Amino acid sequence: MRRILQAVILVLALAGWSHEVAGSPGGLWAQVVAAARREGTLVLYDGHGGALPTIQFAADLFQKTYGIRVEMSVMRASEAQERVRIEQRAGRPLADLVTVGPSQAWQMKKLQQTVQPLGDLPSRKRVAAQIRLKLQEWEIEDVMLVEAVQLYGILINTRLVPPGEEPRSWMDLLDPRWRGRMIADDPRAFGGGSVFFAATYKRLGRGYHEQLAGQRPFFTRAIAEAANRVARGEFALMYPFALGLYPRVRDLPNVKVIIPREGAPYVLQGVSIPREVPHPNAARLFAELLLSDAVQRNLYENFVLPAVAGFIRQAPSEQRTLLGVPLWETSDPPRGEELLRLASEIYR
Repeated sequence: MRRILQAVILVLALAGWSHEVAGSPGGLWAQVVAAARREGTLVLYDGHGGALPTIQFAADLFQKTYGIRVEMSVMRASEAQERVRIEQRAGRPLADLVTVGPSQAWQMKKLQQTVQPLGDLPSRKRVAAQIRLKLQEWEIEDVMLVEAVQLYGILINTRLVPPGEEPRSWMDLLDPRWRGRMIADDPRAFGGGSVFFAATYKRLGRGYHEQLAGQRPFFTRAIAEAANRVARGEFALMYPFALGLYPRVRDLPNVKVIIPREGAPYVLQGVSIPREVPHPNAARLFAELLLSDAVQRNLYENFVLPAVAGFIRQAPSEQRTLLGVPLWETSDPPRGEELLRLASEIYR
């Protein structure tokens, strides 16, 4: 009940019940902007795996606005975290900024010591208070800036899943009719699959996953391509489907997004700055840009919940409907490694 109440409060906050106005940048921030322009380059590791198209939009806007070149690499969350760890350990940093979820930020701070405090950002207080409180609970509020909330559902091929047979509950994935016909984000590595595993393990238990393993889902880490494979009819459905991928297949006539009745697993998505970076001012300036009106608007246009309080009220009805579903459960950062081991044990 407590988790349900927390999720409802977060929805209300993002819908505008906890709106705060950003402060105006002062002279110190102007110095950051000037220094970032002198640095001239930002190296960004996008560990969202392409599931948050707004990152590319923000990179283009950053280059256009400030004349700072962005060198971006798209990869899995686990790969981005490992690259940063290796670079920091070797004393040869390349990445200035890395996109993260709470589990990655927690590990990079608590276990690896590979991230640094973000410092004061003029727009940070625009983020919904409930999100900031969640980061405080996990003790990562100093090293992670959240710009978005990614929701997960199920993508179906309507030619292979006729009306009346659509999964309406997360329990419906255990129906024998889906055995061998599902593609899934791999739960054995950080990413959407691990978020789904953490959420359902909390709510439905180990037995659920042991039965789901018996359904022989096909695991992939190429999540953007997985949606296309469902659209092509290679698989009947995909889970967990990040709503940020929906624009890639939205116009195809044979796909549909289902949000099960329990609600949507979700994850806070943001950025962290590695401990040593070549372009520290450019990194902070890009983080600030992520909270701008233009970027937050692009988020809801791409079916991702903006982190800035109240912004979702501006979204078109289709986006408001999908993004206004109940938030069900999220990851558990302090148990991240333990949950990955459990997933690897169950899904051999």
